Amino acid sequence: MNEDLEQLEKDQIQLVLHTVICAQEPLTVVALAGLLDLTSARVEAALKPLWSVVRVSESSPEDRVSTMHASFPDYMLNPSRSGRFVCNTEAHNARLAGFCFRRISTNTDQFNICNLPSSHVFDKDVPGIEERVKQKIPSDLLYACEYWAVHLCLSGSPSEGLYRLHEFLSKRLLLWMEVLNLNKRIHKGAVLMDGALSWLQAIPDSEDVKMLARDERRFVTLFATSPVSASTPHIYVSMLASWPSRQSVSEHYAHRVERPISITGLQAADRQQSLLSLIPARSQVRCVAYSSNGVFFATGTFDGRILVWDAMTLQLTIDPVHAHNQVINAIAISPDDTQVCSCSDDMTICIWDIRTGAQIAGPLTGHTREVWSVDYSRDGKWLASGSVDGTVRIWSTETWLMQSGPLGNENKRVGSVVFSPDSTVLAATSESQICLWNPLSGQKIREPLSHHTDVVRTLTFLHDGAYLVSGSEDHTICVWDVSTGQLVHGPFREHSSKVISVASSPTGHLLVSASMDSTMRIWDTATWQTYALFRSTGIVLSVKFSPDGQRLLSGSIDRNIRIWEVPQAPADSTTRKQSEGHDNWVGSVAFSPCGTYIVSGSHDKTVRMWHSKKQPPTCTTLTTHRDQVLAVGISADSSHIFSLSQDRMLCVWERQTGQLEYTAGPIEIDGDYGSHYQELWPAVFVFDGRRVVCWSTSGPVYIWQDGNQTHELTGHTSTVCSIALSADSQRIVSGDHIGKLIVWDARTGQQLHGPFSAHSGYVTDVAFSPDGSHVASASGDTTVHLWKPHDATPSSTSLHGHSHPVRCVAYSPRGYCVISGSSDRTIRMWDVASGTSIAVLVGHVDFVLSVAFSGDGKQFASGSADGTIRVWNVPACEGNSQTKPNDSIARQPRVTGDDGGYDWTIDSDGWIHDHVNRLLLWVPPDLRGGLVMPQNTMVMSSQGCTELDFMDAMIGDMWQSCYRPL
Repeated sequence: MNEDLEQLEKDQIQLVLHTVICAQEPLTVVALAGLLDLTSARVEAALKPLWSVVRVSESSPEDRVSTMHASFPDYMLNPSRSGRFVCNTEAHNARLAGFCFRRISTNTDQFNICNLPSSHVFDKDVPGIEERVKQKIPSDLLYACEYWAVHLCLSGSPSEGLYRLHEFLSKRLLLWMEVLNLNKRIHKGAVLMDGALSWLQAIPDSEDVKMLARDERRFVTLFATSPVSASTPHIYVSMLASWPSRQSVSEHYAHRVERPISITGLQAADRQQSLLSLIPARSQVRCVAYSSNGVFFATGTFDGRILVWDAMTLQLTIDPVHAHNQVINAIAISPDDTQVCSCSDDMTICIWDIRTGAQIAGPLTGHTREVWSVDYSRDGKWLASGSVDGTVRIWSTETWLMQSGPLGNENKRVGSVVFSPDSTVLAATSESQICLWNPLSGQKIREPLSHHTDVVRTLTFLHDGAYLVSGSEDHTICVWDVSTGQLVHGPFREHSSKVISVASSPTGHLLVSASMDSTMRIWDTATWQTYALFRSTGIVLSVKFSPDGQRLLSGSIDRNIRIWEVPQAPADSTTRKQSEGHDNWVGSVAFSPCGTYIVSGSHDKTVRMWHSKKQPPTCTTLTTHRDQVLAVGISADSSHIFSLSQDRMLCVWERQTGQLEYTAGPIEIDGDYGSHYQELWPAVFVFDGRRVVCWSTSGPVYIWQDGNQTHELTGHTSTVCSIALSADSQRIVSGDHIGKLIVWDARTGQQLHGPFSAHSGYVTDVAFSPDGSHVASASGDTTVHLWKPHDATPSSTSLHGHSHPVRCVAYSPRGYCVISGSSDRTIRMWDVASGTSIAVLVGHVDFVLSVAFSGDGKQFASGSADGTIRVWNVPACEGNSQTKPNDSIARQPRVTGDDGGYDWTIDSDGWIHDHVNRLLLWVPPDLRGGLVMPQNTMVMSSQGCTELDFMDAMIGDMWQSCYRPL
C-alpha cells in the first residue's frame, strides 16, 4: 500500500477491500457506500489502488465489485501470506454486522417504507408496487436486512454485538420484515432468526435477548408462511394486533400502535402461541414424514397423493404425486433422503423419487389386504410393510424383492411397523400385542409384548433403541424394555380417546402422542410427565418431530398440515384458563322446545346443557357416559334430556336438576356398530319418549321401548346411516349406504313407501318437514334432496352448493327453509319452494356435524368437529318475517351491528373481508375456531371465544398513521 497515503485513506481502502472479501454477495459502489457510511466518491477512491486485485463488473448493469481472482481472498485470509494486510474475518464480520444494524436503524423511513396507501389491498394490487420497492429500498438496505445475522454468526462472540442485536430486535424488527416481505424474501426471516439464536447460545447473560429472539422467530415464521404475508401493512394491522399480549413482541411493539382493531375474549387473552403454520392440503392428511436433513417434509393424503414441501418456505417442491387410487396410510423417507415410500388401501407399496416424483419401484404386491404401515431400516437396506392381512413383509431396497416374510398371524391386523435405530429389531403390532422380529432371519426375538386391551395403532423406538413406545385404541401409552420385553412405564391414560400416533424426538428426551381426543401431548421421557399439551381443531392422524427437535409436524383429518414450535421449557398448566365447552367433536345438538336451552353431545363422552339466553354461555355438564355421545334429544315438554353413546347406552336425564333418571342398554344390534362414526357419519338415533330407533349394518331398523326390542323393520339391503321421526311420531324415514330411502309406520313397523333411490352416495341424514309432507335427505354425494315421501317424487331439484359430503339437515319450524351442514365446513340455508340457496354461513373450522332450529325459527345451533357450538341468527328465512323468503334475499347474509360496526365474512385463508371485499384483518389459525361471527349470537368453546371490534380502528388509508416508530 502506498506509504504516502493519509491514514484515513489507508483505513478506508482496507475497509472497502475487507468488505469486498467478506461480503456475502458482490455489492455495487453505491451499495458499498451506503453500507459503510461513505460517499460513492470515497469508495471509488479506495478502489483505485486496488485495480490489480478487484474489478467492477462492466457487464453487470449494477457494476458490482468483486475480487479479480478467486484465490485472492484465500491470500488475504492467510496471515502468513498477507502479513500486516491480513483480513481478520471474525473482526471484520463483527464490523459488518454493526454496519448492517446501523444501516437499518438510520434509514429515513422507519415505518411504511414504500408508502403503501391502504391496508385494504394485497401488495400486488398496489399501483406501481415494483417501482415503489426499487426506489424506497436501495440495495445496501436490502443487503443489511438479508445478511446481518450471517455476519453476526461469523463474528465470534463480541460483547458489543449483543447490545446491537438487542437494539435491533427491540426497535427495528417490523421495518426489517417490511423490507424482506416487499422484496419477496420474507421466507429468509426465520432462518436469520435461527442464526441469531445460535450465536446467542455462546453469549452469557443473554436470556432476555434469547427470549425476545425466540418470540420474534415465531412471529416471523407465522407471518412468512401464512397468507397474511400477501399484504405488508398487516404486519401491524393483523399480526401485531393479534399477538399474545404477554409475549415479548407485544411488550416491545404493541404500545406503539395507535387504535388497533380490538381482539378480545378468553381465547385471545390466554393464547399460547405454539402453532407456527397451517397449510391447507385439500384432503385428509393421513401421514407425515421429515427428511433426515430437515430440508423438506412429505405428506400422504386420503385422496392418494404425496405432497413434498420445502420446510423453510412451506411451498411444494414438486407437483403432487398421484401415487395411489385409494387412501395413503403411511409414508417413509429413505435415510439418504432420495426416496419416499407409500402404502395404501389398494394393497400395494410404491417408491418414488423425492426430487422428481418419478416412480422408482413398485407397485410391490403380495399383501392381500390394505397396507397400513411402512418403514425403512436405518441403514437403508430394507423396507418393512405391515398389513390388515396380518402379515409383515421385509423387502430388499436393492432388488425390491421380498427378503423375509410373510411374518405374523393372518388373523391379527398389523397397524404399525418400525425398525430399531441399529436396524437389528423390527417391531410390529398384532392387534393388541407387539411382536419383535429379527429382520435378517425373520424369527421372533421373544414372545409378543402384551398389556394393551385394544388394538395397538402406533409404535416408535426411543433414540438409543433400548425402549419401545406403543399407543393404543385403549387410550393408553406403554413403554417397553426391548431387551427384556417388560413393561417399564405406563400404561399412561392421560388421553381420553384412541392414541393414533407417537414419535420420539431426535435426542429421545421428548415423546409426542396424538389422539382422537384432538390433542397432542409432549412427554418428558425422564419423568414421563406431560411437558406440553397442544389442542388441534382437527383430529391429528400423524405427528413427527423435526430433525433438530424444535418443531412438530402434524397432519389432520380436517385437511390441514400444521407446524408447531416445541416449547423450550415445560408448560405451566396452571396458568391457562379453561372455558366451558367440549374437548372433542360435537356430533349432536338440540334446542329445547321453549328455546331457552341447547343440549349438546360430544365425542368427549359428555352431554352439556347450555342456557341459550345468557352471556357468556353457561352450562351444566352431564358425565355418566363412558363412550362417545352420538345423539341427544329433548322431550316435547322440555322436562327430560335423552342421550345415546357409541357403546349403545341410553341415558335419560331430568333437565331441571341434571340428575340421571335412568339408563338402558347396551341396545343390541347386529354387525360392527363401532367403526362407522369415527370419520364419516353422524349419529343415527332418534328419541320419542323412551323409544329408540336405531340402525344396523346389515339393513334392519330396530325400535326399542324401555330397553326392549319391539319391532324389526326390514327392507334395506345395506347399512342404515340415518333415521328421522315425523313430528307426530307416526312415521319413520331411514336412509342407507347405497342412497335409498324407506318410509315406515312407526306404530306397526310396516313399510309405507320405498325403497326408492335418493342419492348416488350414502345418505348421511334425513329430516321430516314439520307437517310431515316432505322429507329432506343429505348425502355423501354433496347434495340435499327434498322429497314427497308418499310417492317418492322430488319436490324440487337437487340442492347443489356444498363441495364435500353433507352431514346434517334440518327443517325450520314453519317448513319454509332447510339448513344443511357439510364437511366443507359451511352451513347453507335453502328456500324450500324454489330450491335456491338463501345464505352460506362460514365460521366452523372443521366438519359441521349437526344442526337444529330453535322453536321460534329465529335461531339455529350447529355442532362441529372443531369442538364448538355456534348459535346463529336466521338471516331472513322465517324467524324475523311473517312471509316466505323471496329472491331478493342476499346469498351472503349481511349483518351490521347497531353500533355501525363492520359487516364482514371470513375466507378459507383467514382473511376477513367487508361487504365490498376489502381486507380488514387476517385471523391466525388458532383463533378462528372460537371467532364470533357477525351472524353468531354466541359461540361455546372450551378454548374460549374471540370477538372483533373494528370501530375507530386505524385501518384502510388510515393505517399510514397507525404506528409510531422510534
